[in-house]
Amino acid sequence: MMGGGGSGKKSGDKWVELDAVVIGIKKGHLRFEILVDPNLAFDYRRGEDVPIQDILKSYEVYEDAKRGERATDSLVKDAFGSDEIFDIAPEIIKQGEFRLTHEQRLQLVEEKTETIIEHISKRAMNPQTGHPHPPDRIRQAIEEAKVRIDPFISVDEQIPIVVKSLRVIIPISFESVKLQITIPATYAGKGYNLVSNAGVIKSESWNLDGSWSGLLELPAQKRQELYDELNKLTKGQIRIEVIR
Repeated sequence: MMGGGGSGKKSGDKWVELDAVVIGIKKGHLRFEILVDPNLAFDYRRGEDVPIQDILKSYEVYEDAKRGERATDSLVKDAFGSDEIFDIAPEIIKQGEFRLTHEQRLQLVEEKTETIIEHISKRAMNPQTGHPHPPDRIRQAIEEAKVRIDPFISVDEQIPIVVKSLRVIIPISFESVKLQITIPATYAGKGYNLVSNAGVIKSESWNLDGSWSGLLELPAQKRQELYDELNKLTKGQIRIEVIR
C-alpha cells in the first residue's frame, strides 16, 4: 500500500506510485515490462540485497506498462518458464532496460570500468617486458583511447573491444595458461589468496576434507611464480595440472 498521502492506482495487490519506472526485456519478438522503484532497482542491479517485493511497484507483468496492458499468464510462462512475478522479476531487473539518472549511469560505468581493468590486469601482459600492465596504466590507456564502457554489457563481451582499442596505446598480449589446482585444507585459506590474486578463477569448489580445488586462468609468464609460491606455502603438498 502507498504511504505518505501520495497518489497512485491499484494494480494486482499493490498500489502503483507515480514515481514508478518501467523496466522492459525482450523475449523473441515480445517485450515484457514491470514497474519498479528506480533507486531500489538500481541498488539490486548492482548486487545489493534488496527484497523484490520492495522494488516492485506492481505485481503485474505488462506488454505495455504505460497503457496498463497486461501480458497474459500463458505468454509470460512461455517466455520465462513461470508466470509468478517473484520468479521472473529478478531476471527483468538485472537484464532489462530502464532509464537511469545521470548519476546512476556514471556510477555504473565507473564500477564496470574498474571490473574490466581488474580482469585485463590479471589476464594480460606487456609482451615487451613479460610483465603485467599495472591497473593504473590500463586505466590511463582507456582514457587516452577514449573507450566507451557500456554499463549494461557484460565484462567478457566488452574486454575484446576494449583490448582492441588499447593496442593502439600500449603493447598488450593475452598469452595465458589454465591450471587445475588442489590446495590441502591446512593451507587452503592462504593458498586461495595467492591463486585469486594470480589470475581469474574459472570454477572452484570447497571439498568435504576442507581442501580447495579450482580452475585458474593466468598469464603464462606468471605460472612459474605461482608454482614457487604455492610449493613454498604447502611444503610441496600441492597438486597442479596444466589443462590443454
